[in-house]
Amino acid sequence: MVVTKHEAAVAALRSSDQQERTRAVRFIKNGVIGNRTKKELYMKMGVTERLVQFLSDPTSDLDLRVQVSVVLGSFAYGNDQNIQMLVEAGAITPLLTTLSSKELKLVEAGARALKAVYQSAHAPRGDVIKASRNNYVQDLISLLTPNDSTLEKPASSQRTVPVRISEVAAGILAKVSLAHEEQMHVARAGAIPLLVALLDVRWSAYPKLQEAALDALANLSRENPTTAQMIVSCKASHNSDKSVPLILRLVRDRRPVMRLLAATCLTNIYRTGSLPLEYQQDTILTVLPTLIKLFTETAPISSLYGSGWATVQEKAPKVFADLVEPSEDLQKAALEADAISRLAVVIIGEGGEPPEVVEPKVKSRKDAKKSATKAAPSTTPGATCGHAERVKESAFRAVAAVCSLREECRKQVIDAKLLPHIVSAMSHPSRRIRIAACECTRSLSRSVKNLRTSLVDAGVGIPLFQLLSDESVEVQTTASATLCNIVLDFSPMKKTVLENGGVERLVDLAKSMDDRLRLNAVWALKNLLFQADSEIKERVMKELGWDGLLSLINDNETGIQEQALNLLRNLACGKESDIEQVFKGLGEDKVMDILETMLTRTTQSDDIILQALYVIVNVSTGNDRHKAAIMNREKIIEAILGFMSHTKSLIRVATIWCVINLTWTDDPGAQERVVRLRELGFETRLASMMDDSNMDVKDRVKTALANFGAGSDTLSAPMEIMGTAEGSSIGTRRSRREREGVVFGSLGAAGGGGSGGRYQG
Repeated sequence: MVVTKHEAAVAALRSSDQQERTRAVRFIKNGVIGNRTKKELYMKMGVTERLVQFLSDPTSDLDLRVQVSVVLGSFAYGNDQNIQMLVEAGAITPLLTTLSSKELKLVEAGARALKAVYQSAHAPRGDVIKASRNNYVQDLISLLTPNDSTLEKPASSQRTVPVRISEVAAGILAKVSLAHEEQMHVARAGAIPLLVALLDVRWSAYPKLQEAALDALANLSRENPTTAQMIVSCKASHNSDKSVPLILRLVRDRRPVMRLLAATCLTNIYRTGSLPLEYQQDTILTVLPTLIKLFTETAPISSLYGSGWATVQEKAPKVFADLVEPSEDLQKAALEADAISRLAVVIIGEGGEPPEVVEPKVKSRKDAKKSATKAAPSTTPGATCGHAERVKESAFRAVAAVCSLREECRKQVIDAKLLPHIVSAMSHPSRRIRIAACECTRSLSRSVKNLRTSLVDAGVGIPLFQLLSDESVEVQTTASATLCNIVLDFSPMKKTVLENGGVERLVDLAKSMDDRLRLNAVWALKNLLFQADSEIKERVMKELGWDGLLSLINDNETGIQEQALNLLRNLACGKESDIEQVFKGLGEDKVMDILETMLTRTTQSDDIILQALYVIVNVSTGNDRHKAAIMNREKIIEAILGFMSHTKSLIRVATIWCVINLTWTDDPGAQERVVRLRELGFETRLASMMDDSNMDVKDRVKTALANFGAGSDTLSAPMEIMGTAEGSSIGTRRSRREREGVVFGSLGAAGGGGSGGRYQG
């Protein structure tokens, strides 16, 4: 039997001769570096466990342990599956142990192997942070002072070697400082002052070192005001500037990667609200144009700063999106800097002309589901995509961010002829591009004009609706959030959704086990009922069921409870028969029980209180029996009186509308209700609110006091009040006293909205 040289090398690992084992490991090392096939071959032959034994054995000589560390690092550079095999073989702990070695070669080999491991999102970062007996974070931090005393007896000719180790150590810290707990652990261990010190001009001869330090500081400050403030307050040395001027200097560096990482760091600090006021203008004048110029920069980024190979062009639009997304001023500045036109060049150049979008005709619920499932591109969730796809995804996310708040930005997106590309991207094989395209559509749909014209002309409705059945829950979540705007009464696409099984699909999602999907679905159903006629209300409730609505009202997530009450608020708005239908569907006592519970619960959120009050406002526009149902609940009446002195003006306004509708002089029984409410102290409370700081409160108080026969003789016209999640409303004057309202839906800024996330107009 012929034994291959690879089999011979593996067999030599079992030799009792340490020199022979070392020669075998060196042979394996020379074979696997840069050769994915050889890596897979040796790992399948089971060498990993044997190599980990060598590294863990204190009797192994230095050269053997160094060679093993290099091989394990090479394995880690293969793919996520290789890293998982290393984890299962127990390689991480012995590699971490090398960081405290006094031998320079072993420290460098171990650190580089760990760098390769931690570039993967699947790497066990907790091994570094939560180690009980060994402080590996402190070991890494001890390597952040690149000088001759960092390690024992470094040769003078090896002056740059400690710098290289500092670079790798900073890179590892960047990868293990992603979650809040990890950020705080690394910061409290003292990493921030040493990382900031590496930004000093005296280290400018080592750009990779400074890039690694910036990457670590950027990750430490992401969505963490505490660590961001620590960075802002830190100086590189006693005689130098604080960190922000140092980072701004690096934003102007000639190296694209340096500029990107410095801009990322300042963006993350800015997002936390920790950027000092004196540097706010520099953000607009320096960071923003720098990022825009990097949209077409193809310089490669070391794998230290991302999973696998990447370019500046892939990352810069995402950082730009983070910077401008929460700020109207920055979006305006981006518009003036021609950011949208530059993004259009990136998208159209990468994707070419999109195919014509043809809306299929789907009639039945069964056909709708079949069509949606068929239209959803087949792709494995989480699958990686190539460079062109990553660039396109990043550019689409930047477009979504830059037009999220300002109408003139949305207009420029339309004028740049990006909309056909956005619609086409909804059917892209890449899950991440489909999500980014939905985010663009959501931003554009915040414009009433776009809802009525551009989005309709582009045929957004059907592709978006089809994504509700995408195999990726993340795509479904983004699509359902976007649909919240599409189903508004003034959107022509509302009819498209209704005709193609939209109610049925949204009801299915409202029963999902995923909190975000339930929230988005009930939000969209609530918006669907905005100014809806009785026929649509009946159709929604036929699918959802009154028990289904009750389940949503009692959901564990506060945001879902709020939107379910908002839906109930819109159901009870319109005609007397709509209120009667609510009483019939849930039962009169159950309706009052719900309202009483929501208004008297000790730790109730203000948002839920507001929605419960507006349900009362709408119910109190009904007939005498509907009003009596409220008046007969002493706890509800007492709660209304109590909330008239609430700190939030929106809640005070809602309570006054309750009083106005219950005492409307044209209604039967109004005088008896006035007497009862006067006895309970409502008139006195109203009189005390005449000098309220909020003008809307003062105006409504005049109307309420007039109903009691006091105060102003001028009555404001009655209003109908439809449900709105934020309490603000788009009021429409009517013959009854209700208000319907709606807020344009968007996922919350931290990330995807999350469980019970807020939507903002």
